[in-house]
Amino acid sequence: MGFRDDGTVYLEAAVNGTAEKSVNPNVPYSAADTASDVVDCIRHGASTVGFHARRDDGGQAWTDDELCRTIMATAARDVDALVYPGYHQSLQHIWELAQIPPAGVEMLFAPFEPAQHVSDAHWSEEDNQFGSGQTGQPYPPELDRFTELGLVPSISVFNAVDLRWVVLAARIGILRQPLLIKLFFSDTQVSHNDPDPAVLDFLLSRIPDWIDREIVVVPYAMSSAERCQEMWEYALDRGLGIRAGLGDCAATFPKATNAEIIDRAAHLIAKYGFTPATQQQVRSRFAPAEVDDGDLVRVVVNRNRCLGWGVCYTHAPEIYQPDADGYCIVVKPQVSAALLQKAIDGAASCPERAIRVELCDD
Repeated sequence: MGFRDDGTVYLEAAVNGTAEKSVNPNVPYSAADTASDVVDCIRHGASTVGFHARRDDGGQAWTDDELCRTIMATAARDVDALVYPGYHQSLQHIWELAQIPPAGVEMLFAPFEPAQHVSDAHWSEEDNQFGSGQTGQPYPPELDRFTELGLVPSISVFNAVDLRWVVLAARIGILRQPLLIKLFFSDTQVSHNDPDPAVLDFLLSRIPDWIDREIVVVPYAMSSAERCQEMWEYALDRGLGIRAGLGDCAATFPKATNAEIIDRAAHLIAKYGFTPATQQQVRSRFAPAEVDDGDLVRVVVNRNRCLGWGVCYTHAPEIYQPDADGYCIVVKPQVSAALLQKAIDGAASCPERAIRVELCDD
């Protein structure tokens, strides 16, 4: 069940990012100031907070996991610090934080940008899998570490190309559901989605209904506060989450604090009849279920035998879905005991006996 089914929406705060004090003096640089803003944002209604570890002079400290640990542990003294740091290219400092969590912090999310990891990827519809071009990989190996460490990717989608990869990755199970998808929009950054409701609706139309997800709209480097609020309103009108803060739009709100921007977003959320999701609600929605890998089974479809009857979809749409031509694809290739019977029923219903269910260690 999604947040809006409970009358809530996901509200994320981005407290600093790459923003500079020259455009807004309230952008936090030091560990103490960043932790203070994390606390303020959560107290003013933010569900989750994203931050960049930065030195006192404002320089980015991407790989400094100790600085990240200090910020997160300091914030955790005062609030339920559901926070995650930024990164650039390497996620190693994220893995370090997950393996040795900051005091008082239960890590859940970690950032993931397909644009930083997916290059020259190829897709085979016949084989229902990624291949490699001359320079690319079938899929980013970092995704395996998310699963191993019990982290949920907070996925940044800057354009329709990113989104296509995300949908395909979810389809074959290398991105586990539910997904947290952040759609970036900007009227100044041309590599981001155009901030137009028609573009938002187009992107939403490209996400199949069978993908369990929360969508978060992120107005980024917007030219005015009015245009930023329009994007928030487009999102809330569709029951989607939003992101706000100086990390995204410091120049857009040149005198505001992070707490004031989160207040503005929270009031707008209330206007639409929602409340921001709490940290506990977010954890309940996204925390990976504990599954004994020994209990998992694998579901495989023989594409050469499938004739597209579609009977399997009716038994287990969580596992079986049609591709663009109506042939079966397995969107959840590994299933636990909770879905085992549905997987078996779907396989047994196939007139062509094109589906098999097998133990993962077979």
